[in-house]
Amino acid sequence: MRVAASRLIGSPFSLHLPRVASALTHPQLEYIRFRSLRGVPAATTLARSRSARRSGIIQCGERLIPMPAQLGRSIDDHKSSPSDGVRLAGIVTAVAWGFLACRSHTSHTALLAAMLAAVAIAWLALGWAWRRVTLRHSREILLFALLFRSAAFFALPVMEDDYHRFLWDGYRFAVTGDPYAKPPQAHFSDDTIPPKFRGVLDRINHPDVPTIYGPLLQWAFRLSHGIAPAQLWPWKLILLAAEATTIVVLWAGLGARGRLLLAWCPLAIFETGFNAHPDALAIMLLVLSWRWSRKSLSVAAGLAAGLAVATKVFALLIIPFVLWRLGRRAWAAALGTIVLLYAPFWLRGSAADLAGLRAMAGEWEFNSSLFAIAKAVLPLDMARALCGLAFGVVWLALLRRWATSSDRSRAMVRGLPPGEWIYGAFLLLSATANPWYFLWLWPFVAARPSSIGLAALAAVSLAYVTGLNLGDGSLGSFEHPAWLRPLEFGLIGCAACWDARKQKTRPGTLPDGSASRQAW
Repeated sequence: MRVAASRLIGSPFSLHLPRVASALTHPQLEYIRFRSLRGVPAATTLARSRSARRSGIIQCGERLIPMPAQLGRSIDDHKSSPSDGVRLAGIVTAVAWGFLACRSHTSHTALLAAMLAAVAIAWLALGWAWRRVTLRHSREILLFALLFRSAAFFALPVMEDDYHRFLWDGYRFAVTGDPYAKPPQAHFSDDTIPPKFRGVLDRINHPDVPTIYGPLLQWAFRLSHGIAPAQLWPWKLILLAAEATTIVVLWAGLGARGRLLLAWCPLAIFETGFNAHPDALAIMLLVLSWRWSRKSLSVAAGLAAGLAVATKVFALLIIPFVLWRLGRRAWAAALGTIVLLYAPFWLRGSAADLAGLRAMAGEWEFNSSLFAIAKAVLPLDMARALCGLAFGVVWLALLRRWATSSDRSRAMVRGLPPGEWIYGAFLLLSATANPWYFLWLWPFVAARPSSIGLAALAAVSLAYVTGLNLGDGSLGSFEHPAWLRPLEFGLIGCAACWDARKQKTRPGTLPDGSASRQAW
């Protein structure tokens, strides 16, 4: 389809291009050739690839210049209403999340099907918007993101009971000053427990295991308890503020697709907004640490890094990458913050969250992939050691490459560590890969979109298909059907092959069309 150049005369396009010398090819327009009457050499070429259009950048000869807003609008006028496409995707997604929020209050019947349907619709709608979104849609993206999280805020957790532990920890911290002292089952026969917390206590999973949540999370639980004891809404507000901070910090450095994924990611909305998992708080602190490290605020970056580790130990995997180029003050600030937060519990004789984490690392397994294969052919201890060694090798290789890189990145968010590779390798080799653990991929995939990253964020929700949620007595409560993990990780593997194929055919580019970061 060709659009005559004369149709653009008199439009905002003509404000910038007084004389149009050729026609436009729609929608795969690659070059606009024009001749200006004043001061611009004839046959100047503006190269416009789809990725450049999304980023708002065009190429004039050898120069990169911002695309004028009027030019972008006139080009978009000849598309099939891209704004309407993004808006339609937002409306469909809002309906899906609203439906799931309503179902969360009614009954648990067919709740698994409702959840999978809502998540699938949200991902399909995001895919629809993915091909149409531009930077001009930023305001709509944010408004719909707020609408999605509003629906999640008023919903009850779906097929998840971890939040009872959060409420219980806040209560024990407020009453005794040490939520780590005793596991919940030690209070089963305690008649002094208030009635509203008796119901909370009865619903805690793994009541024989001490809490696994770090000291800063315990302070956040206590804050939530102080606002409204035994109520989940204050904790959801805290997580909503953490997510909003993450989005604000990363927003300016992202392209249109990155912003869309950061704000609309169905996994983030479901695991944080609906199920109130605390990883968003640690991710926010990690992102703040990175941001301050880019501004050479060593002490602030170290403080945020220490707070992130004291929230969830997962942050330890990437903190060396964030603080690598900073001086001793940053490392001292991080270490001092960690010690300061743990010391009050250590001085009471408590191991803090280490006791619960030790039990989790030694006994639990859920949704594992490479570890499950290793365990099938090796003894359990040997499988754990082998996977741990493999991850250590990968981690050291990534750190070495990061440390020796020149940091001349052309990525959308300059200097962001390779978190998608770090946490991706960890989750593939881990014995426990809960869906909310994949949230640690979320900001990195938004900064550097890839097929494998998107597939991992989408496919992991299949992990909720367990014997308990299916009501299948032939399966254990947390056991998956035989077909599920091959499907889940097979989708991720196919996406990895697709990325490899695109890199081979178009070296030097990422799947979103942006320049790849040769040394991260």
